[in-house]
Amino acid sequence: MENSLTASTPIVSTDRNADAALIERYLSGDMTAFDELMIRYERQIYRVCYRFVENREDAMDLAQEVFIKAFEHLPSFRRESGLKTWLYRIAINHCINHVKKHSQEFVEVSEAIGSVHPSAHAEMEARQQRDHFRNMVGLLPPKQKAILELRIHEQLTYDEIARMSGRSVSTIKASVFFALEKLRKLVKDQKVRKT
Repeated sequence: MENSLTASTPIVSTDRNADAALIERYLSGDMTAFDELMIRYERQIYRVCYRFVENREDAMDLAQEVFIKAFEHLPSFRRESGLKTWLYRIAINHCINHVKKHSQEFVEVSEAIGSVHPSAHAEMEARQQRDHFRNMVGLLPPKQKAILELRIHEQLTYDEIARMSGRSVSTIKASVFFALEKLRKLVKDQKVRKT
């Protein structure tokens, strides 16, 4: 499974074929096929959910709820996109609704540390910067945060995010642009307040 995440296009095509075969088995009455699909994607869906709630137990619960929704709606899956895209869309929408409902807005956005062997002081500064950036991202609307998370942390292309979210590529680019602009403004406002 790890190879499929970094593999070239032919393996992605093979994964889609394998997904299609499992969907057909499930639709023919083989309930174990859905278990196999769940095993294939549970880590990825869990990671998406965790980015929203930053809590292991809540992320596990959300991931289970995503798979319950997928189980209920798999017969109506139109296969216009890949199963992974469809599952990500369900996960993102479910997590956004969860965040809105519980008035919690958490997304983890990581930054690369510049040095291979950072000193303790540099490591502490980097951690503070990541925490500060995460707090700033927490002020964004849930949809902007979700898109920014997929773009920065998951390193998905605009096209992939558009397919997952059901929006146009230009809408995704605009959303990322406005999210980054809002972050710049928040950082600038904080610097003005400190002086």
